[in-house]
Amino acid sequence: MRAMTMERRARGRLDAGHAGVLFFVATGTLFAGAFCGGGLSYKVDDAALDAVPSSDRQAVFDARRDVEIAQGEKRTAESQLDSLERDRDIAEKEKQQAQLEVEKANAELEAAIQARDENRHASANHGKDVAALGLKAAEAKLDWLAQKKTWLKETRTAAERHVSAADAKVEFEKAKVAKQKGLKPSDDFEVGKFESQWKDKNSDWESAKKDVESEDRSTKKRQESWQDLVNQHTKSKGG
Repeated sequence: MRAMTMERRARGRLDAGHAGVLFFVATGTLFAGAFCGGGLSYKVDDAALDAVPSSDRQAVFDARRDVEIAQGEKRTAESQLDSLERDRDIAEKEKQQAQLEVEKANAELEAAIQARDENRHASANHGKDVAALGLKAAEAKLDWLAQKKTWLKETRTAAERHVSAADAKVEFEKAKVAKQKGLKPSDDFEVGKFESQWKDKNSDWESAKKDVESEDRSTKKRQESWQDLVNQHTKSKGG
């Protein structure tokens, strides 16, 4: 009797564990569906237009070329982001070198003071100013590159929005062709839904482009500040 009771308890624990796993899987799938949204809600199956002559689908082909352009913009932005990381590594090393120059200049100034050599003291003071400018220029370069990264990320986002807008335009053009030819790809087919979808995606793209323009202006200002400091540093060295 006792053995049977223990067996029932064990089975109860297993059933509870199994139910927990099922709950986890179910909720995990639910959240995955919630977070993996995106894409287009309305599409026209290409097969639905197979009987339509190519000459009557020219607008669709034109829209697909814009998709390729948008995808190229995204690849370019990603490539530039990769290159930027290498530039940042170089800039970090330049800053480290500039910090060493400041330390050397401070040490030389201290030695000149102890030596009570006025000429050496004046030269050391100048060297300290030069090194300080060099460090400012190195820090300004990193600031510029950080802002440039923000701009490139916005550029990539805009490219992704462009891809979505271009995809939506393709579907809109396909829907218009279907309507013109009296085709009904689905029971709830309405061209207006495709048009609204495209307008929404296009609006997102336009908004993203404005963000890019704003970040671009900030990036150019940081670049100008850096270049100004580089010129000052060069002149201070007598270059």
